[in-house]
Amino acid sequence: MTRFRLLPLAVCALATCAFAHHDPNGIQISTKSPAAHRYFEKGMAKMEMLHIQDGLANFRQSVAADPQFALGHIILNFFSQDPTEQVTEREKALATRQFAGPEEKLIIDWLANASESQWIPAIQAMNQALETYPHDKYLAWLAGWWLALNQNQSPRATALFERVIKIDPDFPDAWNEAAYCYAKAGNFDKAFADMKRYTELVPNEPNPQDSFAEISRMAGRFDQAIKHYRASLKIDPTFHESQLGLGDTYALMGDEARARAEYAIAINEATEVQKVVWGLQSAATYIRENDLAGAEKAFHVVAEQAHEKDFGNYEAEAYRSLAMYEKDDRTAMKLLDKAESVLHEHHNVPKVLLDEELALVWRTRIERAVGEGNDKLASSTLKQLEKMADGTPDEMIQAAYHGAAGVALLSQSKYADAISHLEEDQTNALSMRNLLAAYEKSGQKENADKLADKLAVFYFPTIDQAVVVPQFRAAYKAAPKASHALKSVAEKSK
Repeated sequence: MTRFRLLPLAVCALATCAFAHHDPNGIQISTKSPAAHRYFEKGMAKMEMLHIQDGLANFRQSVAADPQFALGHIILNFFSQDPTEQVTEREKALATRQFAGPEEKLIIDWLANASESQWIPAIQAMNQALETYPHDKYLAWLAGWWLALNQNQSPRATALFERVIKIDPDFPDAWNEAAYCYAKAGNFDKAFADMKRYTELVPNEPNPQDSFAEISRMAGRFDQAIKHYRASLKIDPTFHESQLGLGDTYALMGDEARARAEYAIAINEATEVQKVVWGLQSAATYIRENDLAGAEKAFHVVAEQAHEKDFGNYEAEAYRSLAMYEKDDRTAMKLLDKAESVLHEHHNVPKVLLDEELALVWRTRIERAVGEGNDKLASSTLKQLEKMADGTPDEMIQAAYHGAAGVALLSQSKYADAISHLEEDQTNALSMRNLLAAYEKSGQKENADKLADKLAVFYFPTIDQAVVVPQFRAAYKAAPKASHALKSVAEKSK
């Protein structure tokens, strides 16, 4: 399953297991409705195997059978891909919290506060739950997943997934999630070993093949990725995430026309929110092949779709994406103004998503201002972003701040300070390129060459990758030295 934060809180609705009352290592469910309990367990079983829409349908049936089932509401909030539904279910979970048990209340407090950017009470509730219920494997899994994908804290998440495996060695998705953490850390031997165990536990499900494919792609093994995606679709032709994965793989291989064809198949079967999110990925293919007119048209189409559905965060993301590669500085700034204006409108979207997108808009404005020598705008916007970052531990906002502060300091030739910031954001291709330049300027040639090797094989289907990596890879392949590649990219950008 694609492991990128493209969807709120339940990014692509990752797997979990049923919270069963009869399991001594599970969460106690507080519902008096046997039907609600039954649908809830069915939903979690479906989610465990990444049958997303079936799982969501079961959750909706569960809370329909018992409208006072607070845990059901917050889990639907957590896994839903629709921002509007997330807001509605969060409110219902809070309204029915009084009917929940002690552990359920902590989960509600954790997830409900996180969706509103109330990070201190959210993290306190999560930590209290983990301390109070140390043998609850499902809770440890959920916390590990949240830390890895929503807070980018893979090391801590890995420890929690390993805890789950120690409690229950046959917990399939714990192996799956641990594999992703190891892959992100560059430990592909361990990642593939864990994936092998995951596949052995559920050999007839499509998601193990899908996960094998994605980790293969992260390792640059494109042929193997395509093979595993095809195997996933052979097991279940309706497993649309694998169809999306084919598009991502061809996009990173450089076959953008084929990527768009594969994306189109996935989008044709997608939900309304998936159409928008996956449309953003498809639009980025034009950037990789330097078809800026094609990109402009595609991103505007997605922006209009997001506007019609009131997905304000994704509408703003489309305008921000346009600004990231726009050649004309004035046009880029107007696009960023438009993105920010959208975010300040009223949307029935979780506050955390609007806050995070605003941080990314400000980051992009700072990068553009630095590029055009507008120090006043860069400085004033950086102060806004710093104030936001000071008020939250949200890792996405923190990363945006460090990336922006790093490029500003780099432009001032304050290389040591720039490096200290940019090293905090090494999962973003723009920050990696700026860090590479800072290493070069400060004489850290060995670090520069190591990072250049890493940037050239940065295989993640993100907008920053599309803007930076194809051009850098081509330059680096022609002259495999960090300094030569940076010089070549700079000259072509003029």
